[in-house]
Amino acid sequence: MILDAPAQLRDHLAEGARLMGLDVGTKTIGLALSDTRRVIASPLDTIRRRRFRDDAAQLTALVDRHG
Repeated sequence: MILDAPAQLRDHLAEGARLMGLDVGTKTIGLALSDTRRVIASPLDTIRRRRFRDDAAQLTALVDRHG
């Protein structure tokens, strides 16, 4: 799904859904997780990058764990 404006994202999220922010670098991926009201994001984890498949598996596991 492609959105033209951040405000459109609100219309596509379930009530209480959290957002995960990614800071993708060449060696690591920094992760932050919002609260259920999407007001504050807190640091969650840092993934040391390896192969894309491994990185994607770790991200998928974190998404599943945190909903």
